Amino acid sequence: MNIACIDLEGVLAPEMWPHIGRCAGIPGLAVTTREEPDYPQLMRRRIALLRQHGLKLGDVQRMVAMLPLLDGAADFLAALRRHYQVLIVSDAFAELVAHYAEPLGAPEFQCHRLAVAGDGFIDDCRFLPRQGKEETVRTFQQAGHHTLAVGDAFNDLAMLQVADLGFLYRPSLQTLGAAGSLPVARSYDDILRAVGRHHRQ
Repeated sequence: MNIACIDLEGVLAPEMWPHIGRCAGIPGLAVTTREEPDYPQLMRRRIALLRQHGLKLGDVQRMVAMLPLLDGAADFLAALRRHYQVLIVSDAFAELVAHYAEPLGAPEFQCHRLAVAGDGFIDDCRFLPRQGKEETVRTFQQAGHHTLAVGDAFNDLAMLQVADLGFLYRPSLQTLGAAGSLPVARSYDDILRAVGRHHRQ
């Protein structure tokens, strides 16, 4: 079987937390792993800011629901499905990305979960028991599957390097500087053309 492990934010949809920060008028929510690479620590800060400003999970979900997919994202996954089973491998949270499932053709999502208190405030994170996204790819490879991976950020690099085919999608200059010889795609068509060539070999 061929498995495509696709990142969500920055590849198929915009970054969520900067959008939430703008909507809520809370600059601290716009901080990403570029500024704070310790993701659990970053999420603790975000959760504290949400409670401090009286924002519950439902409020955050309404903000995120306003974010459309990137242009062409749904068609890209539809085209990939001619060769691959698609899995969204993301460090986002299932409660914040569920609205993308239908427009993306109902792929399987491998995401973290949020813990919500009885008063509706987010109070913790339930992180997946993986060391990194590359662990997901290795698991499929060990089962004999061919893997494709697409990501845009520093935390995707190990996954892209491990995959049989890995593409860095529209990376920042900082990520590009750490990418080594990974193929860089500037459009979905770049990836689809490379996939087509691979499967014609």
